[in-house]
This record gives sequence, C-alpha cells and structure tokens, in this order.
Amino acid sequence: MKEFHRAIFFTKVPLGGCYKYKDIFQIFPCDIENMPSSEMQKHFPNILEFWTTDEDVIELQCEFPELKDLYNFTATITTKIDRILALLSTFTNNLFFRYSGFDGAWGIPILKNGIDEDNDSFSKWCMKMYYFPDLPKQLNINTFSLPNLSEIIKVPHNEFYTYDSNLDFDSKKEIVLPLTIDELFDSYFALKKPTSAFIDTATSYTVSAIELKKSKKTLSLLASFTAMETMVNLEYKDVIPEKCDKCSQLQFRVSKKFRDYLLKYIGNSEINKKKFNSYYSLRSKIIHTGSQLKTELLFADVTKEEENSELLTRIEILQLGKLAIVNWLLLNNKLE
Repeated sequence: MKEFHRAIFFTKVPLGGCYKYKDIFQIFPCDIENMPSSEMQKHFPNILEFWTTDEDVIELQCEFPELKDLYNFTATITTKIDRILALLSTFTNNLFFRYSGFDGAWGIPILKNGIDEDNDSFSKWCMKMYYFPDLPKQLNINTFSLPNLSEIIKVPHNEFYTYDSNLDFDSKKEIVLPLTIDELFDSYFALKKPTSAFIDTATSYTVSAIELKKSKKTLSLLASFTAMETMVNLEYKDVIPEKCDKCSQLQFRVSKKFRDYLLKYIGNSEINKKKFNSYYSLRSKIIHTGSQLKTELLFADVTKEEENSELLTRIEILQLGKLAIVNWLLLNNKLE
C-alpha cells in the first residue's frame, strides 16, 4: 500500500514550474498558506511529493525499543528524499537540497525590511530549519496534489550540459531541465540493486562536488573525479585485468580505463583524448603530491587569467562527471 509524503526542499534558483515523473514523484515551488518568505532569500523553498511502500522501509538497530518505529520511519523517508534530490542534482545544472543537522550557528536575523533593529543587530543562535506552525498539517497528503503551474522548460540534451549552463550562478534565471530527464529516471529505476548502488555512489560524489565548489575547490574537483571513477569501476566491473608477462602481477591500467570510458560516453576524438589525459594527470598530481588548486585560498595571489582558467576547468570536469553518469544511463537503458 502506498503512503504519500510531502517534504520541503530548496534550490538556489527559482524552480519556475512543476515536474512530475510518472506516478513516482513530483516537484513544484512551495506556495502554501502562511509560509515564511523574504525578498532577500537565496534559498527558494519547494515541495517534493512522493510515496513509500513496505519495500522501502529501512530497519535500523535502535537501543530504545520505544523509538524504533520513529527511527525506521525517519530513515525511510529521509533516504528516499535524498536519493531523489541527488538524482535531480546530477541530471540537472542546479543543486536540489534539504537542510540537515541541528548543530546551529550564530546569525543576525534579516527581516523583510532589513536587519532586526529592535535587537540592536545582536547575533542570535539559529537552527537551520524552515518551519512555521501550520507546516506539519500542510505536509499531510493522501495523493499527489494538482498544482496549477506550467511545466518546467526542457532543453536539448547536449545543449543543456555544455552550453550556458546556469550552475546556480544566476539566481534570476529559472531552473530548466534536459529533454532526456524522463528517460534518465526510466533508466535509473529499471536498474537492479548492485548496479543502482554504483549510480547512487556516483551521484553522491556529484552532490559533494556541487556543494563544495565555492568553499573547498580542490575537494570539489576530487569529488567530480571520484564520481567519474565510480562509473569507470561500474563499466569495467566484470573485466579481468591482464597479468604482466614478467612478474605476473595484475595490470589495472587505471588511467587508460578512465580515458577510454570518457571517450566512449563523452566523445571520441584526438582533442578529447588529450584533454582527458591532462585531466587525469591533474587528478594524479593532486592526490599523489598533495597539491591544491592555485585558487583554493579565498584571497589567492593569482592572476585573473589563472583564476578564470581554473574556474573553467572545474566547471568542465563537474559537467563531465555528470555526463559520465547520464550518458551511461541513456546508453545502457535496455541492458539491465
């Protein structure tokens, strides 16, 4: 039996419409009664509607028996939300995220007309939470709602990932989707568990790459590389490595597999071959020598040319990491 759920998630760019994937889930901008809003908000609240069945239930070890059902329910709902948001973040050019953790932080409240002057601009301890008294009641649903909204605009696949992709840089642009979005979800949900686990890992690293791209540039880049390498491991999981004629040790030739995978799923050309080799060399340099990107520090002493060059490299590798996943899903859609 299906149990329907509603959850709040956020984007850094307005959603601008609704998207429903079959009878599995749907997303649309949050517009519910008495919801908080701000003219200065940088996180735009949205609604995710989905369902779970007994097959989705996650059983956790719990030292408090009276809380076991609550733990299992929370784990089941959260896991499904995170999986859908990770897939959306990977299949699109924007971050789809929820607030997590209750550590809190010091902050100065910014009201509709500016900083809260009644408190003399004193910092307050804040929890990262989107809440208002009517929210729990308005999150209760027993079927998908029918938002009176147009569908999110869809863009041709190659153009979407390679030309003028927003990547949350411009909060005035509304989110668009690739024309292949339904096909990508079709392929993912058709996968058997051992294979889907590879995709889940790759999308998790992709989300980390997006989340860290401004604050931890080198780690963000490595997360993009790791997303690619996860897909390389999936592609070659059944390949038996050759043995060296002299020492009989296994020869994995990781760099060749990395390059060949990208040539197959991104595009085979001499220009790409040189580019993918250079990117693998950059990855190896960072991992094996402990070096960082020149622009890692907030006030790095670099030229504007160096800054732009590293930014373009990071963006291209991030997009290649996404394409390494989405093109595999499109090409392997009928193979499972």
